[in-house]
Amino acid sequence: MKKEPCFQFKANFLPCAVLQILSDDWTHFDQQLTDAVRKAPSFFLNLPVVIDLDKISAVEQINFLHLKELLVAHQMVPLGVRGGSDAQHQLAEANSLSLLPGGKLSNFDKKQDKKEELILLTKLVTTPVRSGMQIYARDGDLIVTASVSAGAEVLADGNVHIYGPLRGRVLAGVTGNLQARIFCDALEAELVSIAGYYLTKDDCQKQALSPGMKQIYLENEHVRIEMIQPQRVPAEMV
Repeated sequence: MKKEPCFQFKANFLPCAVLQILSDDWTHFDQQLTDAVRKAPSFFLNLPVVIDLDKISAVEQINFLHLKELLVAHQMVPLGVRGGSDAQHQLAEANSLSLLPGGKLSNFDKKQDKKEELILLTKLVTTPVRSGMQIYARDGDLIVTASVSAGAEVLADGNVHIYGPLRGRVLAGVTGNLQARIFCDALEAELVSIAGYYLTKDDCQKQALSPGMKQIYLENEHVRIEMIQPQRVPAEMV
């Protein structure tokens, strides 16, 4: 019988990742973590990790020592915990894990709640984004009309449009915009992410989509990829 997921990682624009614990079944946790690291070893190597307890706040006795050992064994660096209950916080501190701030509202949600006027800017890149480069569109969309090489990273607070071969990492909605999307044609990305939820290259290839323009979006905390079908213009309108 296939086990339900024990956790999910959320990519983050900050130099760390959020590990959201979904189950304290540590045997299957280790198996699933091993599989996740195997798919994208360079992404997880020496990756600082914040442990999110919001989804498991009802479990009082969490073996934080064992959890830390699992992360370190996979060459990750546990920084501390956020969310959860007071009892979990005491236990985490007893196991040398810091308590980190974290709220339910993302930066994007907070801006919307305060009804601030958001001026969305579009950043245009017309030259290839080569390995080792990072392009970030703050408070707006990013349009790249050239290629994105393996080892490069493009990210935006809004949507990301790629009109050349996409082989690097692409992150949309990095400050928490769950409505952000990625639009691309030649999808060979190492990692795609919407508001922290991501797919690795292996995950993308499993969907085996046909050539053509695609959109990547978030639905019920799952990243979806679908083809964009061109609309035919009725003959009488031509």
